[in-house]
Formats: sequence, C-alpha cells, structure tokens
Amino acid sequence: MKILLIFFTFSLISGAVRCVSVTGYSGGSLLVDSGKLWYSYYSKYMAKLSKNYYLKSPDEWRTIINRRTHDKWINEGRFTLFRNNEEKLMIYIRDLIQHDAGRYQIGVESLWYIDMTLKVEEDSCCNVSKTVMVNIGETATFSCEYSQNHINDPKIIFKEGKDSIEELIHATDTWKNKQRFSVSDDKHKNLFNVRITAVTPDDGGVYLCGVWIKRHSYSYSIINTVHLHIMTKVGVSRATGHSGGRMMIKCEHPQHKTKPKYICKESDGCSERKNPGVQDEWMENGDVSLYDDTRAGVLMVFFRELKAADAGTYRCGVNVSHYTESFTELQLDIRDGAKFPKTKTESAHLGEEVYITCQIPEEHKVHFCKEDDDHICQNISTSAVTEMSPSSERNEERVFTVSISNVSVRDAGVYWCGAETRDTHLTFISLTTKIQLNLFMAPVVRREGESAEIFCPYDSIYKSKLKSLCKGKCSTRDRNTLNETVREEKETKTDRLTLNDDVTASVFTGTITGLTAEDAGKYWCAVTLEREVNYLYTHLIVIMNEELNLTKYEGDDVSIQCKHHDEHQKCFCKAHEPSMCVKDGVSLEKIRDDRFSFSDEASTGVFTVNITDLREEDSGIYWCGSHIITKVHLNVNNDKNKDSSMIIIICVCVSLLLIGGFTLTVCKLRHKRRGDTHTHTSVQSTAQLPTILSDELLYASVSFQKHEESLSEASVTVSKNELYSDYATVSRRMRLN
Repeated sequence: MKILLIFFTFSLISGAVRCVSVTGYSGGSLLVDSGKLWYSYYSKYMAKLSKNYYLKSPDEWRTIINRRTHDKWINEGRFTLFRNNEEKLMIYIRDLIQHDAGRYQIGVESLWYIDMTLKVEEDSCCNVSKTVMVNIGETATFSCEYSQNHINDPKIIFKEGKDSIEELIHATDTWKNKQRFSVSDDKHKNLFNVRITAVTPDDGGVYLCGVWIKRHSYSYSIINTVHLHIMTKVGVSRATGHSGGRMMIKCEHPQHKTKPKYICKESDGCSERKNPGVQDEWMENGDVSLYDDTRAGVLMVFFRELKAADAGTYRCGVNVSHYTESFTELQLDIRDGAKFPKTKTESAHLGEEVYITCQIPEEHKVHFCKEDDDHICQNISTSAVTEMSPSSERNEERVFTVSISNVSVRDAGVYWCGAETRDTHLTFISLTTKIQLNLFMAPVVRREGESAEIFCPYDSIYKSKLKSLCKGKCSTRDRNTLNETVREEKETKTDRLTLNDDVTASVFTGTITGLTAEDAGKYWCAVTLEREVNYLYTHLIVIMNEELNLTKYEGDDVSIQCKHHDEHQKCFCKAHEPSMCVKDGVSLEKIRDDRFSFSDEASTGVFTVNITDLREEDSGIYWCGSHIITKVHLNVNNDKNKDSSMIIIICVCVSLLLIGGFTLTVCKLRHKRRGDTHTHTSVQSTAQLPTILSDELLYASVSFQKHEESLSEASVTVSKNELYSDYATVSRRMRLN
C-alpha cells in the first residue's frame, strides 16, 4: 500500500480559518500536519461534509471522531488524530478509497479548526504493500518504488509505532546512513533500497518509504508500505512420513502459552499460514487439523492423509507480537512405498477382549491412537500395551500388542499405530498402520417364513443422529432395499422392515417379517455422521424348511451341494445348532482333513462338499451354505455285509411267499372245477418243527399220501398257529400195493 504523507506549514494569522487542499491516491494513506497545538485536556473532533444529491435539503456534516479527549492518540477505524514530537496535531487516514474524497473539518473544541479538501486519484505506483521476513541478527533489505515524476525528489523513511509515526531517515542524496539504517536510490529503476543491519525484535513493524514533495506552504510524500517481521529460529528438526499415512506434529512454545500459533511452508514464502483461529479447540484448515493448547503452550498439527506434495520445509511458530515471531524449522520427508501404510481389520465380540499387533522401528517410542468423528487421531492411555519379541532378524523392528478388554460399542472404529520421536522443541508421530475394529453380536438364527429382530446398541453421544440398518455395505451408493434410517424415539416402517430407536436404552431395533432366502446375510448397525460409520454387525441366518437326509456306509463317498450368495464366506459345519457355525465353525479352506474337499460353481451360487472314505463318526447333523443354511442328516452304517445278507433273506422270504400263494391259488381253482358233489376226505398231517428258534427262516416240508380206498382228491388244511412260516411245500404221491 502507498501512503500519501502531507505536511502543512502554515503561517498563523490570529482569528483566521486555515483552508488547505490535498491529494491522495487510492490504496495509499494520507498524513497531514495541522500546524496547530494538540491541547491534551480539550476535546478533538473530525467531521466530513455529506452532500444530499437526491434531496433539496442542505448538505450535512457527518461526525467521524466525536469530541474525544486523549493524551496522545485517538483512533476511529481508518481515521486517526495523534500528537507528534513537536506537540502538533497530526491527521492520518489509511487505505484511501474514492469515497473518502470531499471536505473535512478537524479541530480542537472552542480553540481552533481547519478546513481540508481531499482529492483521491488512481496511480499504479501507489497501491503496493510488501511483507518481509528476516531472522534475528541478520540484515533486512527491501525496496520502494516511486514515479518517474519524482526521480529528483528527496527520499524519506517512517515507522509506525503503537501511538505515533516517527521519521527515521530524510535523504536528499542518493545514499545516506543513519546508525544501522541506510538508503540508496537507483534512479534507473525508480527504486530506492532500504537496508537494516543486525535486526532485533524491536525492528519489527510497519515501515513507510517514498519521496518527499514540497509545495509552497506544505509538503507530502508518496510512499510504499512494508511489513517487517523479525523471526527467531529456535531449532531444526527432521521427520519422515509415509504417503497415505497420518502424522501428528506437536510444536512446543511453553513461554508463549496464550500467544497465537501457526504452521507454514517455506516454499511459498510462508504466505499461507495455517492456524486454528480459536484456542483449545480442533479446527480444520485445508488438509490439516490444528489445536492450540493454551494450557501446555503446544500447537498440534494433524495431517489427515499425507501426500508427496506435503514434503518440504515448514515453520512451526508463535506470534510473540504483531511483528516478532519464534519458530522451529521442520524438514518433512514423505516416502512412497509398498511397506507402509498397512491396513488391517480386526473383529471382536461385544464384551470380550481383543488384541491388536503393530510393527514399529526399534529405536522409536510406541504410539497408539483412535480416530474421532473429525478423523483426528489422539493418544489412548486406557489400553494395555505389551511389547513382544522383535520379528526382524537384524533387530530393526519390533512388534507390540495392544489389548482392549471388555470391548463395547464405544471401542469400535479406526485405530492407528506408529512411532513417536521427540526433539528439543518438537514431537512428531508417524502413524503407519491403520486398524479397523469392528464388533459383532451373536448371530440371529430364524427359519424361513419367521420374523427376525436385530438389536443395535450404540454410544449415547449419538442419540440424536440418524441410525441405519444395512445389509452388506452402508455407503450411500451401495444401499440395499432393506436399508432404512431412523431418528431418536421414532419408528420407520417400509414393507417388511420396521426400525425403532430407544434413546433411553441407547438401542435401535430392526424387525424383518416373512423371512426368505434373500434376507439372509451380514447386517451392519450404522450411525450417520459426516460419513456413515459402520461399527457393529451380526449375521442373519435363515434355515430353509427343506432338509436333506443321506444314508451311507463306511468306506463310501458322498457329495453334498450347498447354496450360497457370499463369495467370501462358505460354511460346512457339524453342530447341533447353526449359530455355532458362525462363531465357532470352520470354513472349508481351513479344514485339515484330507477326506474333505470342495468345488465351487460361483455362477450358479452352489458349492459342493465331497467326503471320501466315510466313517461311522461322520454321522450327525451338518449345516451347509453361507447365510442360507440347509440342514443335512448324514447316517453312516458300520456293517455293510450284514445288512446285505438281511436284504437277501428278506427277498427270498418274499419270493417264497409269492410262490406258496400262487400254488394255493392254483389248487383251489382245480378243486372248484371238479365240483361240489364229490365226497371230500380230510387229511391232516403235522410236521415236526425245530424246538429251538433261530434268527433264520423256519419252514417244513409236509408229504401227503393218498389212501388206496380214497376215491376223491385230498384236501389239505394248514394251521398257521402251529407254524413259524406263512407258506408250505406240498407234494402228492400214489401208494403202490
């Protein structure tokens, strides 16, 4: 910015009003010497005449500074009245705009006033403002541009103070020194350069530099504005991160706990300074989050996702005053490789204990933290950390284990682990392993056609948030038809799904009626924040009404077809209840018995389990499928030969019965043909049967002989009460005399 500095030297004429006309430049500033005394105990005022262009009423005076008394400095926005070293009243107007043009009255009440007319013009040389940073003890240099019209005018340097503007150098030659300050004029470039050696914190501030123009009874300067910042470097640190990972930087300023803190990158001249804006609260600023801890005097900077572009030199500093700063230089290196970051998923049953393992370099301290809802990862002190033996042969890395006992829904989420390094004034934490901790509940097992209830407990801090029951994934683009949301103390019902939220118990419930095979699967309980958080899941197992019964013998082979709709989860489990297969069952890939194998036909949604060399102990109830479960009854008999003999005996018996029945039928038919007029003689014969019964079939062969005096066919009567067989063999013989 340019400041137009105007000095007026007036000849005091008793009783006369001083009228002056001055010119300023848009973007610059104006400094006028009234030539009148300050008079500390009298009120000062400043007013501007406002024209009424649309009304016929007379112009009005608008008050800018209204009758205020001060010993040295009166300020109102961009307008300032102050006392200089000669006890004179000075008028200072900053950052001129076109609207500032017009007529002003400035004075001391009851003593004097002046009438000032201000013109505001445009000039390309007069709207430049610079910021210069220099380390303490070094030399500061900056240049000031002026118009070709003022190439031969004297040069002048001022500095703004807290309640004054002081002249430092007034030079009429091309070079002038004053203690540590010097000015050189390069008339070929219309620049004059300012040099300050061995800068101290007191040298920081706003400098006004330009040319001095004298006009009859007054003078003014067209100048540039330079903001000089004095930097104190307290140390240099080096840190290494990994692309895609996270990093926490802690900059310590214990002597300036409540002062504003920042971080900036030197490659852009620290022009973009990132700071929280507020104290003792996390705030986002671009791709980082910042926290100004006034109790400890620490600025925490969290890189949410490191990129190659983040590499470079940073300043992590504190504003000791408006123009003096203290900082630590940080040289950040970003590595891009396959080794880090690592991503893993752990699952734990509600109420149980979970163990999480991580690897870090041997020489660093362990850091383990959990992401909050703002993706910021802070240290966890409640977890028990136990170091294990190093896994590297060269002892370059070690493995440590974190245990979380009695896990609850509050423990679910994203965790990070990594290495912490501490320097004199800086601590940095490189997080290299991401762990997604999911919690699961006991499976919900129902039969086809029944209803199922899924209970979802949640942290009470989310009671006012939207909750969702999702099948499969919970992201917006992957929503399933059964997905619905519910807000506190409300009920949502769609088709066969009903959701209820009980904020008192911090549980929402999803009820699905008329279960079908399509309802089976993995269900997530989710809370909707800026992103949807999946924190808890369960399995809904639907048992099909149709069962499979198989009977085999020892040594046989069997193939069993199972339905599934999840490529990543297939189960063939022997158990009394299907719920045991979800928690304790063994997937087919983990079966170690060579007699078991499987083949998968993904396109048909069927996989086949093959069991060879069946044994009697293989008998039992099996559950086959993924979330769609079919009950399989497998019976393996241990004596195949005995069973075959029994079958043969049964077949022989049945055959004999058929033959006997046929023979009796033929005899009856022949008897009937001979007529009912013949005389019948009853002949009975009793067969001698074994007295000791056995498991084998009992039968007897009975012979009937015809008496020579008999003139008719014999009639045979068989008594079943005396036989252990349902048939007899009958033969007829003639006795020869």
